[in-house]
Amino acid sequence: MVRRGIDAWALGAAVVLGATALAAPILGIAAWQPAAMAGAVAAGLLYVVCRVLALEPLLERAAGAGRPPLVFLLLPFGFYLSLIPWSIQERAPDGDEPWFLLTTHSIAHDFDLDLANNYRNQDSLAFMPRAIEPQPGDRETSDGTIRARHGAVLQAVMAPAYRLGGRAGAMVVIAALAALGAWLLLDLTAFSPDARARLAAYATFSFAAPFLIYSQQIWAEVAAVLLAVAAFRWIGRLTAGGGSPTTETGRAEWATWALLALSLAVLPAIKLRLALVSAALALIFVLRLAPAHRRRGLLVLAAVGVPSAVLVLWSNRTVSGSVLGMHSWAELEVYRQPISQLALGMNGLFFDLAYGLVACAPIWLLLFPGVLASFRRNRRLLFEVALIAVPTLLLVASRREWYGGWSPPFRYGLVVLPFLALLLVPLFERTAAGREGATGSATRSPAAGIVALALALALLSGALTVLFVVEPGWTYNLADGRHHFLHHLEARTGLDLGRLLPSATRARTATWLLPALAVVVAILAARLRRRTVAAACAGMPVLLLAALPLLADSLPTRHLEIESAAVHRTGGNQEPERWTLDRTRYPEAWVLPEGSRAEAAVIPGGDRVELTVTLRAIRNRPAPLTLIALAGGQELGRLTFAEGSDDGWQTRTLAAAQWPADAPLVLEVPPGDVAPANGLAIDRVDLRWD
Repeated sequence: MVRRGIDAWALGAAVVLGATALAAPILGIAAWQPAAMAGAVAAGLLYVVCRVLALEPLLERAAGAGRPPLVFLLLPFGFYLSLIPWSIQERAPDGDEPWFLLTTHSIAHDFDLDLANNYRNQDSLAFMPRAIEPQPGDRETSDGTIRARHGAVLQAVMAPAYRLGGRAGAMVVIAALAALGAWLLLDLTAFSPDARARLAAYATFSFAAPFLIYSQQIWAEVAAVLLAVAAFRWIGRLTAGGGSPTTETGRAEWATWALLALSLAVLPAIKLRLALVSAALALIFVLRLAPAHRRRGLLVLAAVGVPSAVLVLWSNRTVSGSVLGMHSWAELEVYRQPISQLALGMNGLFFDLAYGLVACAPIWLLLFPGVLASFRRNRRLLFEVALIAVPTLLLVASRREWYGGWSPPFRYGLVVLPFLALLLVPLFERTAAGREGATGSATRSPAAGIVALALALALLSGALTVLFVVEPGWTYNLADGRHHFLHHLEARTGLDLGRLLPSATRARTATWLLPALAVVVAILAARLRRRTVAAACAGMPVLLLAALPLLADSLPTRHLEIESAAVHRTGGNQEPERWTLDRTRYPEAWVLPEGSRAEAAVIPGGDRVELTVTLRAIRNRPAPLTLIALAGGQELGRLTFAEGSDDGWQTRTLAAAQWPADAPLVLEVPPGDVAPANGLAIDRVDLRWD
């Protein structure tokens, strides 16, 4: 009864606050719009979580049915739909979205894939406020035809709805595909008899970042999620009899075979890297079949897969001039990549402050104890998930663009996210308290540590999800490796918080230390049974976040990144620019032109300091350049770059000097005599204290 009352109040608050947020400009309270929308999203999340928990008996009664009840499809679909008006109002299409929509526009209105006339006519103004030009990698033929480098599978699916409703119609299709993916994921959890554990995985995947973010944007990865989950479901249907054909016969069974083969064939057509997922699913299917039926399975998959693969490669050759499209064979040679690069990329996929899965939704930290729980209770599940996820994640981690380019977090890994979510089910399963196989034994709930930690992480994830919905542009973090929210905190407080948080684009001690501590805490939480100790363990993430400002204001400063918002600058610009292709190839820096300075608060770690500066000279005219380091009005030293000297990246060290108490560090480039101004691009400053 109490839960039902919470449901009603939460739904009512979500509707009222959401309507207020959308009508705020008309009501003359535009300043309150973000707060009203934040309240609406928070109330909406509370409502769907309460409803999911309340539907546990329904899911238990539906055990053994062919599919989960439709309410588990309608819940995410309704929630995703309700966010579309705000998403359209607050964020123009970004990343690859404009080109996806332009191809959709061409299919819907011109019935072709030639974008040349769409660029000339500036058709992108139909769904965004600026005209776009061809992307690097788009193919232009001798007759003037322009084909987008992206496939057209998702665009063809969206075209009818786009013809009727423009961008909003396309987003409704995305919301429907995302909701279908969430619904089918719940069906994949049917291997567990514990409805509550199944719902925990379903809710985590459906209503937390990053999947909730992608339900509001035009990305092909959403369609890939649906196809991959559907294929895994059809594999389960065809092998439910322990490797023998199921009770499905005749047309129904052959239809399932055809749908499986078709889904595995279409995945690489969406994105070529998805061929790894398709191959893993095909291998799982063959391994699940009884030996007597493997030949038929291989023949069916080959009959569809081989022609489809040839078609995809031929299409890439036609559009991009290479069978691999924009990619090269070298990208597949993961074994040639340094272990350090693989480790940094894998670390970034999960923990990077701007792009990591755990960073955008801390609830996903439970994956690590989930792996151990799966190893103990369901090794076949762990093996199959590893077969699907590990090759894709290794391939992505080996690339310089592991973060997914100009996109929200975990884009390249999104297709494996539903399978990773399956590993949460064994973690939350209630097990028999007595001897395994004994009858009448009581059930034992998940460890108190896991329950407490899950609640704490769920609250943090919910807060971040609200933030991402209210400020949808903040999911695009490719600036300096920091999160937009952190940027605002640093600008307001002057504290360098980023140095204490993991970043794979700006590798530092915290990049490795913090994830290791977090994983250890999560794994140990699975062994805690006493509630008091568990509550203390669960409070550690909250205490750590609360302690960040204190630590940033007390730990000695050993590194300074001049592009940080905590640094006050009187001029200059970031280098490279916010959007630069393959941006992480270049050092992150801030350009200080002549006559400008940068000032940063420093926490001293001794009485004397030695400064090491990584920088390069930028010359617009022949003239010498000087960088002066100051503290408390006292000059610490200067670096001179003579005319004609090497202007490449270099590391220069100043002689150790006395550090004045309570003084900021000032880096100053004296003004030049004439225009145009020269400047110094400063990557970082290292401080060694004595």
